[in-house]
Amino acid sequence: MHPILIDFGTHVLPLLGERHLFLPTYGALFAAGTVLALFWFVARARGLGYAHEPVFNAAFYGLIGGLLGAKATLILVDWRFYLENPAEILGTLRSAGVLMGGVIVGALVFVLYARSRGLPVLRLGDALVAPLALAQGIGRIGCFAAGCCYGVPSKSGFCAVTFTDPESMIPPGLLGVPLVPTQLLQMANDLLLAFLLTVLWRRGVKPDGTVLALYVLLYSLTRGIIEFWRGDAERGVWFGGHVSTSQVLCVLGILLGAFLLARIRTHGEARARVA
Repeated sequence: MHPILIDFGTHVLPLLGERHLFLPTYGALFAAGTVLALFWFVARARGLGYAHEPVFNAAFYGLIGGLLGAKATLILVDWRFYLENPAEILGTLRSAGVLMGGVIVGALVFVLYARSRGLPVLRLGDALVAPLALAQGIGRIGCFAAGCCYGVPSKSGFCAVTFTDPESMIPPGLLGVPLVPTQLLQMANDLLLAFLLTVLWRRGVKPDGTVLALYVLLYSLTRGIIEFWRGDAERGVWFGGHVSTSQVLCVLGILLGAFLLARIRTHGEARARVA
């Protein structure tokens, strides 16, 4: 609804020519959510007795990997377009990309770095997922402000939102059309998930990795359902446009979360019997 937070006007820049300079609302909220989640996670890890530097670095490198992974996935999904229009790759700087791709790459970077420093991946993963869900929820407010991740036209008009700002990422043909507020639905889902994961973590749910596995399972399930009301096809659609790239990844996430949960709990029970 408000894509530009601060407008600096149009200026002529060396080598770049005339450019409209502004601070996007999405970028500001994404940065705020990321910083909040990062420091919340580090505080949790320090409370568990781990040093500040390695856990901070693990989260920071995971964040960088997630950002690059989200944009790389977006480019891969529509590789023909970017191959024909390579200059448009710079345009992905303003795009969130495919979040599910970013989560996967970011998680891999986090795991690899944590293992290289001898950190317990599952225990830290339990501490990380609630801050991650919070950051995602705050980021969705930014999506709502920018007009990205928009929903399909609402048939009933109930709880629908209408975008009118031409600076938003809503296609011109959908400006003024009541849309399903998928950004707000995802925000509510992420914040509710952050609350649930916080309760489970504070209760010390065991074995280690259980909270992490539940995040992967529940986020993938709920995100996959909300995707049915998403109207932005730029992220890629399959099977005649009925399934999005994110939903394909969500199915994999559901399988992975269920597998991790079963494996973690089975190993936990086996260790308990030995003890």
